[in-house]
Amino acid sequence: MGSEPHLDEALRALARHGGQGRVPAAADVRRRGDARRRRRRAASVGLGAVLVGVLGAGAVLVRLAGAPDGVPVGPAGPTPPPATALSSPVPGETSGSPGAAADPLLSGQRQVTIVRAVARAAGLSLLADGRLAEVDGDEGRQLFVFVPQGPDGYLIRAAEQGAEATDVCWEVRSAASEPLRVVAAGCAPDEPRQQFSVARDGQWDGEATYAISNHWAYLQNSPTRGLILEELGDASLTTRFRLVDNGPAPR
Repeated sequence: MGSEPHLDEALRALARHGGQGRVPAAADVRRRGDARRRRRRAASVGLGAVLVGVLGAGAVLVRLAGAPDGVPVGPAGPTPPPATALSSPVPGETSGSPGAAADPLLSGQRQVTIVRAVARAAGLSLLADGRLAEVDGDEGRQLFVFVPQGPDGYLIRAAEQGAEATDVCWEVRSAASEPLRVVAAGCAPDEPRQQFSVARDGQWDGEATYAISNHWAYLQNSPTRGLILEELGDASLTTRFRLVDNGPAPR
């Protein structure tokens, strides 16, 4: 406070020597200095507020940008259960399928003749010597009943009975180097060689055709050896059969 008279005197002396006219009093100079300091302080405070706002907004943006990693996003609505594939069995498609049991010709209730798909008149017959062969006439037993045996097979029983009292069924036999053949034998449901698989396999001239097999050996027609059973391996199935309904099976 004691320095103000000296400051006034110094300022007046400068004004007299410099010819600059009137010099503001020290109090005016101080007021102006205080006003400039207040303006600078207000500007600094305002700039600080702006910076704080900018930084705060940036932090919010950073948090929003990181939301997918930090906050799990739930589904928009209830998730439907996965679709279940539906399928309809083809009647007689396989011997163990529900469709096969629905085929009336494989129900054990009908007697049928068995004809190669490409044959016109000839049919399968169990001859007097016991062989299964293809014939054009009336010889042998030509009416058969497919008797279901559980889900996996059929007995193929002759509907026509001979002099013997026992039922006669198809059975697979082998002889030395000869190919497998079907012969007549007394029906034995527990005999694996009498368990045949029957699969509906295509059509011929509008009629269903069937493949007949026993343990992967298929009944085929050989031009030189007649009816034999053979495994297909890499070969294709060449012989299919039609089943011709001949009325109710005898009891």
